[in-house]
Amino acid sequence: MSSTDSESSTASPVERRTSALAIPSFRIYFGGTVLAMNALRLGAVAQGLLMWDLTGSPLSLGGVAAATAIPMMLVNVFGGVMADRFEAKFLLGGSSFIGAMLLILLGVLDMTDTVQPWHVFSVAVISGFVAGADQPSRQAYFPSLVPQSAMKSAVTINGSLMASASVVAPTLGGVLIAATGTHFGFFVSALGWLAMFVATLLLPRRGASPVTRSVLRDLGTGFGYIRRNRVLLVFMILSFTNMLMVFGWIGMLPAFVELFDGGPREVGYMFSSAGIGAFSGILVAGRLSPGRYLGLIILGGAASFSSIMLVVSNSPSLAIAMPLAALAHFGNGLFNISAIVAVQLRVPEDIRGRVMGVFAISSSIGLLGGLWTGSLASWIGLRSGMMVGPVILLMLIATILITQRKVRNLHEDPTHDR
Repeated sequence: MSSTDSESSTASPVERRTSALAIPSFRIYFGGTVLAMNALRLGAVAQGLLMWDLTGSPLSLGGVAAATAIPMMLVNVFGGVMADRFEAKFLLGGSSFIGAMLLILLGVLDMTDTVQPWHVFSVAVISGFVAGADQPSRQAYFPSLVPQSAMKSAVTINGSLMASASVVAPTLGGVLIAATGTHFGFFVSALGWLAMFVATLLLPRRGASPVTRSVLRDLGTGFGYIRRNRVLLVFMILSFTNMLMVFGWIGMLPAFVELFDGGPREVGYMFSSAGIGAFSGILVAGRLSPGRYLGLIILGGAASFSSIMLVVSNSPSLAIAMPLAALAHFGNGLFNISAIVAVQLRVPEDIRGRVMGVFAISSSIGLLGGLWTGSLASWIGLRSGMMVGPVILLMLIATILITQRKVRNLHEDPTHDR
């Protein structure tokens, strides 16, 4: 064997990168997820606009977000155990089908002018239970479609799907809803989830771990692994704080744009501005080879997100708020994908669902952040309420930077971990 061959055979997964899209099964997953993520964003825009139209209350906007978040959080971690115990593709297919049926139901109620706020809350609660199983199943399943050398590509693509959906779906959805009503947005969103259901029928099985222990012991395995790994523990705390304290502003968009006499179109534009920034940040994160500066990039991305959101909160016009939101979410995209790649490369396959189920809670905490921000907005005003969270996050980042050497010096390649 030549020295070149020898070096190639011993190269780390970070060095031998391949594209996840070169793998047929991942392309099927990609196609279904593109439509599902656009459906998710469109449904969120329609639900927020419908609730704002029914109540006109920032607290109600936060409340409906919390109605989804709380059951999602309860199920997220157990969903991770389920993803390890049962066939993840069946969990994905089932959650996609149920999600589509819920959207059709809400669309019919809206179209017939019989919808009430409690209907929206009820659908939000059931959707939370469904999403709580979907997210960890998705995080546990897609890495099984690719080799380790394509892991960064797969994580980047998977993350970019949500961000790109935040660009396309809200813009088109805002125009669509303004022209046809929120009910049509629900129906179109349901079609996207049905497409994901069909895609799961074509995907290979991941396989499941043998059931040898109780659910609670399996649950403890995921938390225990994170607790013993200082880097993962810090990233979990940072992700949770980021989503709870700062990201909740997304749920306030109908109220925020009304400060400038905006409506559904402007909600879509703001949503898309944030999506453009996040998508750009994700693409940059996927192209970077940060080496020993990965930890600083992760902390820097989170710091830029919170810092710029302080400015967004005080924007004098939407024309200024939109590019600032894009810049802020560029930092958030850079932070999220870099952190997820770092975590995925450090988690064993046999407990991936349980560990990623814990991290999946951050998405539901982001929805719960809408209740946090909405409550503050009702108490001290919308702009002031949006500023509290970023200040808290900046304080946490400074503490991590000063006290956590392993995070500060984190290398992209896990073989460099000490």
